[in-house]
Amino acid sequence: MAEAYPWQQALWQQLARRQQHAHAYLLHGPAGIGKRALAERLAALLLCAAPTAEGACGGCKACLLLRAGTHPDFFDLQPEEQDKPIKVDQVRELVDFVAQTAQLGGRKLVLLEPAEAMNLNAANALLKSLEEPSGDTVLLLVSHQPSRLLPTIRSRCLQQACPLPTPVLAGAWLAAQLPELEPALHRRLLALATGSPLRALQLHRDGRS
Repeated sequence: MAEAYPWQQALWQQLARRQQHAHAYLLHGPAGIGKRALAERLAALLLCAAPTAEGACGGCKACLLLRAGTHPDFFDLQPEEQDKPIKVDQVRELVDFVAQTAQLGGRKLVLLEPAEAMNLNAANALLKSLEEPSGDTVLLLVSHQPSRLLPTIRSRCLQQACPLPTPVLAGAWLAAQLPELEPALHRRLLALATGSPLRALQLHRDGRS
């Protein structure tokens, strides 16, 4: 299961306790704050046959298939190559998936990241599925730069800002990941990453600290 970051706890409780879920969410915020992990946790919860207050049970058929990467009702859409656009043919595959009946009899889930990577044709191809998703389908769009999305895409989603951690939480999390480093270096990494702890960790791994 995706990591549960401490700065997401309040938002997670809010999402997990919803009785009715939107057909499309736009999870947005700066890069490096764990939006992808939050989307993966929410997808697991919404597909789970026996969800708990904390999230997906982890043991039902749906959870086991999702963990194995073989859940037939989960569609993960990302650029084919890093930093390249999401193409219209990829979105057409997504549209075909949305039109199908759920094979396990529950929800279908789409996770699309980063949403702003869609080129104009791809974004336009997605609009109808966002407006009228067939069956019980939930689309989770993750965006680092929501201003780059078409207004018609944004307006069809429930927009949810994802929190940037406080400096204290970010520092504590980074210290737990890199206990061998001095606190001053943790602070330097976070400053370089403009407060995004996952980005700070990646900067260190890339040797840019």
